[in-house]
Amino acid sequence: MKKAIAVVVAVAVSLMVGLVLFAPPFERTPPQLKVPPEGSYIGAKAVFVIEAEDRPTGLKEASVALIQEGRTWSLYSQSFPPGTYRLRIPLSFEPKGLGIREGAATLEVRVRDRSLWRFGRGNVAVARVKLLVDYTPPRVELMANTRYIYFNGAGAVLFRTSLDASRAGVQVGNLFFKAFFKKEGQTLLGAALFGIPQYAKACEAHLVVEDRAGNQRVLPLSFDILPRRVPKDRVSLSEAFIREKIYPLLPPEKADLPPEEAFKAVNEEMRQRDEATISQMASHSSPEPMWHGAFLQMPNSKVTATFGDRRTYLYKGKVIGHSIHLGYDLASVAHAPVPAANKGRVLYTGFIGIYGNVVMVDHGLGLVSFYAHLSRYRVGEGDVVEKGDIIGYTDSTGLAGGDHLHFGVLLSGHPVDPVEWWDEKWLRERVMAVLQPFLGNGGRKGEER
Repeated sequence: MKKAIAVVVAVAVSLMVGLVLFAPPFERTPPQLKVPPEGSYIGAKAVFVIEAEDRPTGLKEASVALIQEGRTWSLYSQSFPPGTYRLRIPLSFEPKGLGIREGAATLEVRVRDRSLWRFGRGNVAVARVKLLVDYTPPRVELMANTRYIYFNGAGAVLFRTSLDASRAGVQVGNLFFKAFFKKEGQTLLGAALFGIPQYAKACEAHLVVEDRAGNQRVLPLSFDILPRRVPKDRVSLSEAFIREKIYPLLPPEKADLPPEEAFKAVNEEMRQRDEATISQMASHSSPEPMWHGAFLQMPNSKVTATFGDRRTYLYKGKVIGHSIHLGYDLASVAHAPVPAANKGRVLYTGFIGIYGNVVMVDHGLGLVSFYAHLSRYRVGEGDVVEKGDIIGYTDSTGLAGGDHLHFGVLLSGHPVDPVEWWDEKWLRERVMAVLQPFLGNGGRKGEER
């Protein structure tokens, strides 16, 4: 009898031990953490995100602290209700205001789960990350910039900055034009092309240089805006145009829209989406300038529309839409050969909604040329083309009323007036003269940061 009782007790104890060791409430795996990488910088305003996850028991509490020279600053402390399995902690604080000094510091993150392991104390994940605190913005010397810029046109800026600079460019309204760097001794030489397009809704430009900690040095650029006439045009749309050009561009679910709504879907929704796609693609430019001299206009072509033209569309006498033209329309014979405007690398070929078949050529330093409404193209992505190489042929693909080339120029993905880039004198005096130290001996190549 005693033996039987002993066996029962042994089995019960084994079951209890197994329950403790293997049952989900007693799991022994600490929460998973995602923290800033080792050696991250924090500046005058620190912003970062911490993430935690735990299953099956869930998260119970979390704390975040910054430690420097024996002192500890609590940045976050919170308990969570049952059923909290994932956590995202966005932290934003000003270290200098807390008394944290420049130099090394440690970020400590502690997260506890709801496991019953360790007599209900659960599992604790601890991460300690070494950070560098830096409040000093980069040193910047403005060396030169274009002093006269046409409305909708472009300019250039040259500057020198300290080696801690990681990102720079020109801010115009809500547009950012990226700068490129070249190392010279213990400094960086920086250069950027920028524009003053009407859709930026700003006529002031600022050079912004930022370090890895997010500290910024901002310098205003001094220049005069030269006026340039912006034509206004009223375009009457025929039923045939709506039927043959608008409806074929619509997705199947919008094929039954009435003409006015169909046009709005293409002219507004699709145009906005297509221009965002083009901007995103054109923002990936090589740091190496590849162009030489003025850009080519398509030979024997007539200008039928210019940059910035404000168009009002009418259907049966009623205004149904507006648009701003972001390039030059060039008409020649049907299916005219289209030359590359300058040396560069083909960035994209394909169909983009209202622009039909397009080719994009990257010329480096943020400068991209754009060719639209083509019948076909004879180059592929990654091909290097020389100035004058035939890259395609004109047509009326996309939202085009007739055979022509839509030619555009983009800087850091933002369209600017192409007309200047055909002008050798303008290019030499307003751009190359500013950038010469960057492009000169040994300066043909820049580097991205």
